[in-house]
Amino acid sequence: MAKAIGIDIGGTFIDLVVSDESGLRLFKFASTPDAPERGVLEALDTLISQGVFAAAEVSRIAHGSTVATNALLEGAWARTALLTTRGFRDVLEIGRQNRAHLYDLNVDRPDPIVSRDLRFENSERLDSRGQVLRGLDEAELDAVASSLIDANVEAVAVMFLFSYLNPEHERAARDLLESKLGCPITLSSDVLPEFREYERASTTAVCASLRPVIERYMRNLALKSADMGIAPEWQIMQSNGTVISATQAQNEPVRILLSGPAAGVQGAKTIGQLTGCLNLITMDLGGTSCDVALIQEGEIGQTTTGAVGEHPVAVRMNEIHTIGAGGGSIAWIDEGGALRVGPRSAGAVPGPACYGRGGQLPTVSDAHAVLGHLLPDLPLGGSLSLDIQKAKDAIRSIAEPLGLSLERAALGILNVADAAMERAVRVISVERGYDPRQFSLLAFGGAGPLHAVSIARRLSIPQVIVPAAAGVLSAMGLLTCEVGRDYGRSILRSMSDLSPSSLMDGLRDLEARGLSELNAEGIDETTLRREISGDLRYLGQSHELNVRITPGAGFELSAVDIETWVESFHNEHESRFGHASRDEGVELVALRLRITAPPAFSQPRVRLEGQLLTHREMPVWFNGSGPVVSQVIDRRGLESQARIVGPAVLWGIDATLIVPPGVEGMCDDMGTIVLEVA
Repeated sequence: MAKAIGIDIGGTFIDLVVSDESGLRLFKFASTPDAPERGVLEALDTLISQGVFAAAEVSRIAHGSTVATNALLEGAWARTALLTTRGFRDVLEIGRQNRAHLYDLNVDRPDPIVSRDLRFENSERLDSRGQVLRGLDEAELDAVASSLIDANVEAVAVMFLFSYLNPEHERAARDLLESKLGCPITLSSDVLPEFREYERASTTAVCASLRPVIERYMRNLALKSADMGIAPEWQIMQSNGTVISATQAQNEPVRILLSGPAAGVQGAKTIGQLTGCLNLITMDLGGTSCDVALIQEGEIGQTTTGAVGEHPVAVRMNEIHTIGAGGGSIAWIDEGGALRVGPRSAGAVPGPACYGRGGQLPTVSDAHAVLGHLLPDLPLGGSLSLDIQKAKDAIRSIAEPLGLSLERAALGILNVADAAMERAVRVISVERGYDPRQFSLLAFGGAGPLHAVSIARRLSIPQVIVPAAAGVLSAMGLLTCEVGRDYGRSILRSMSDLSPSSLMDGLRDLEARGLSELNAEGIDETTLRREISGDLRYLGQSHELNVRITPGAGFELSAVDIETWVESFHNEHESRFGHASRDEGVELVALRLRITAPPAFSQPRVRLEGQLLTHREMPVWFNGSGPVVSQVIDRRGLESQARIVGPAVLWGIDATLIVPPGVEGMCDDMGTIVLEVA
């Protein structure tokens, strides 16, 4: 029986799902932060040895990873050089006028991806139409190549001015450098053929600096999994919500920076479609971070103005807001005596005190354990025994200085953590003109269901949705994703000056590149779907809105389509900012095309395994009024249309859901729980 495997690495756990015709099987393993691939390979080896699947049965394996993100945040990128047009050597340090700390005279600016001694210039020059003013200086380039060899660089980024209009100089430079160097050369005209030289330089430098890191990581995974007998090429989750082959990910690792969070949002979208809830606020709460996103009418918000750390990354990605709050977030008391939570985390090692791995600092998970939300004899993932006494000892370090009981100190920790999560949800909803009361909250991740009802109540969200695979939804989401690519090119012309034929010429160029790359992965061209959009703005504005257009005649724009496109922009501008200027001219900044193939995954039902828990009751703290006797329910035993009435603790092998008094809900035939929040 063919098996599809989804693997997502988090800060505390590796989530893994195995899918076949019988359903989904869910597994959790401890992360290995020192060598992420080691934990993945050990997990696969364990499941093979336990007979969960045979290596020869694996037909597809998809992976979401934070390896690229962590390398960028920790400064663990490869030794990288930048080649650019003369006069633009310092663009990475000059950046933009906006400053995060405008009045701080002592602010420490982040180190640029490429240090100044490794930034080189060439006297080539194109004009603003892409015409050659000065040809590529090959003598200068030869000298640069010698310097790069002496400097032992591992990667080179090439970013010439206006190369997005004419890439010939960049390509010629690559050909010459490749003949002399033994390292990857990354061109801005391949990675981001769009205007704004700072963002293009930053994105290209990030991409180049991560190529050796990701190549080593993927090579280790591929070789060692092949030794186990797993044959398919690995697929990697992109930040835009689609998957690509490992080969493509190695060439452009900048596209996988939000790999893990994007998979979770994709899984949430799938659950929303199955439950008929198309307006969702998603909350992915793991061990180290909380990722929130908004889905409107079944569509995930996208952006091209993202950043990782303080490094702008202008490739298309799911619009996700992340904060440092999770089950492993450490509680502490600041100099003013106020209780704080995070952003520092206990991580996978040593982890929260209740994990019994040597951790002693109080965390959010320890607070849940003290309050009775986590069950010591029913460990998360079936492999982790919880030590309630160690959790109490850790929480005591907060309770005693504040003069509180253990339980009230634990409640305080959860309240502080919930306040941070509430602010995160407001960023992607209220601050962008969306009313949370018109959405459902879909909570997932190992800790998401523990906080779901509390966050919903804070924001008056009427409904909470918790999937059957909540604790491993990012891993499941990897299997629901389309295979696809996003392409774009700068236009910078008024819409009134553009004809359907000129736009179609640009779209067909993007389509040709997409078909070539997807055909190389063996994708059937007849299954491909094309989605056209554009970054539009009023003439004179400095920011854009991405607006989709669906042509009336397949993949062919008409004059009527262009008029509809402009009107859609006015409507979107009014929705986002509260006003529209229909008498103003509209400019097309960038033309975009997404090409996708449908996912092969079709089985989101969780397979029930193991002996069900016997009915029991236990005291649980939900608020400061004291413990409440609550029923403990095994989620695996819930039948379709089963009624759920709080107070209750719903245990699952991957995540636990707490249902406070006054909250009721239903379990659907897919095992998804829908709670109505009073």
